[in-house]
Amino acid sequence: MNWLDLISVPDSPKDGKEPIYVQLMNKLRQSIQSGDLPESTELPTNRELAELLKVDRSTVSRAYSELASAGLIESHVGRGTFVRSREGTEHAFFSAKQKRLAGGNRINLQDIYSNQSANQASNQSTPGIDWTTKFSRGSALTADLLGRQPIAHGDDDVISFSGGSPASDSFPHDDLNAVLSDLLASARAREMFDYSPAEGDGLLRQQIRNYLEQQNIRPKDEELLILSGSQQGIELVASSFIDSGDNVVVEAPTYFWALCNFKARQARFCAVSIDQEGLRLDELESMLARFNPKLIYCIPDFQNPSGVSLSLPRRKRLIALATDYGVPIFEDNFAGELRYEGQPHPPLRSLPGSENIVIHQGTFSKALCPGLRVGWLVAPADVIARLRMAKRASDLSTNSIAQVVLANYLNNGLYPAHLERVKALYRERRDVMLGAMKRHLGSLFLAEQYFSESLSPADEPRRVTWQIPEGGLFVWAKLPGGLSSRELLKYAEREGVSFSPGDLFFASFGENEYFRLCFIQNEKSLIEQGIERLARAVGTLFERSMRQKMPVKNIAYKGSENVLV
Repeated sequence: MNWLDLISVPDSPKDGKEPIYVQLMNKLRQSIQSGDLPESTELPTNRELAELLKVDRSTVSRAYSELASAGLIESHVGRGTFVRSREGTEHAFFSAKQKRLAGGNRINLQDIYSNQSANQASNQSTPGIDWTTKFSRGSALTADLLGRQPIAHGDDDVISFSGGSPASDSFPHDDLNAVLSDLLASARAREMFDYSPAEGDGLLRQQIRNYLEQQNIRPKDEELLILSGSQQGIELVASSFIDSGDNVVVEAPTYFWALCNFKARQARFCAVSIDQEGLRLDELESMLARFNPKLIYCIPDFQNPSGVSLSLPRRKRLIALATDYGVPIFEDNFAGELRYEGQPHPPLRSLPGSENIVIHQGTFSKALCPGLRVGWLVAPADVIARLRMAKRASDLSTNSIAQVVLANYLNNGLYPAHLERVKALYRERRDVMLGAMKRHLGSLFLAEQYFSESLSPADEPRRVTWQIPEGGLFVWAKLPGGLSSRELLKYAEREGVSFSPGDLFFASFGENEYFRLCFIQNEKSLIEQGIERLARAVGTLFERSMRQKMPVKNIAYKGSENVLV
């Protein structure tokens, strides 16, 4: 099939033209709708189509992702991407009504979303609402970020290193069952089925204050707010502080869902790079002086996704800089207690001078279990008062059952022993992954002929490199020679393994050479198998990159301080 004749080269997005990925998506949709691309037609790979059209591979990836979300194409691990069958519910995508709604032969993606259910329910000819005119600008900006996420295949045979949730074998099932049984027979059972105060259950608040005191964080009662999971803390802070156009400092890379939340408020990002000691404070000071940001969001301990921790000297200097420039720090301490080696650093909120500059967020989700959906915020009293109002507007109060169960679990003194068991389990799984990576990935080198003076400096590593984390959940790795983790993911899924491509974690597109592996989700044998599969995928990527000798565009090497080895 002549794909150039079928699709043609997209135009540059100027003079009102749509983005290139939207043009490509629409052209493919038109070809599917018209029958020029019959069902079960195999589509080119991201790389093949990107090379043919002279566009970036991420452009093709975004177009394919949107088409898959609309049900027009589907991907199969090890086989490829195909035009989806029109049988059953998929037939609604090709109805005459959709043609009329879209205006001729061009089908609009949002029209498909909003009218699929209506088409299935009846054959009435009255057009539905044009939902594209109703969505907020913030939701559209968030959708752009969400479009980067790879399509989830849900294949049981795929070993996933892509998430960040603990495996169920780490949960304290017996202890929680015992706590719950005792509660149901106690006087507190009534409290489990009623609303709790907006600020949180009284016993839980006291237990969390006791827990925080062990970290030298001593909030007054009016300085603590219980959350429906730490993700709600990000949402409350974003909604309470950020207006459209405000600048927000984030680490590069950083937590994907924080980026989505800030972007939903139409924030502008001031991205500050990190090195082995965490946030680069020389870059941060420049950002503070130039852009007067509203907020600094950072993850000082076992940062997501890089796994690095902010050094103690930099923690103290960060407090001083934020104080000098009058910019609040939002400290996300999602996994600070999951340290497996080395000396712990004090949380930012525990340092002198932090009480009126740091909003501290914590959770038990990673060390205990995520299903409880309980977290907390510590901040000055007037800030907590405003955040409490935002929480009331969001969900009234946190789940009472979860709060009462967790409060009694903590009150019974069960958490410290559980934490030690979990740390031993996660440390073992981390070491298994690092050992497997050394054995299976350490021997794979990209041939010297791939490199040139214009492509890479002489001292650029020719192999996959990675940071050894002292704690947390993740290993952050980097491909050599500007190769793409998106392309690697395609080969990895064919081998039956998945991971998170690195561009998810940056505020702007790019940085495709990085990828993130989660080591806490799988038992040891699956970790070993998964890394073996990943090594085969890396070998395939190296071999095909050499054979095709494809030019790698827009490579920016930042210096040795940003190379995590």
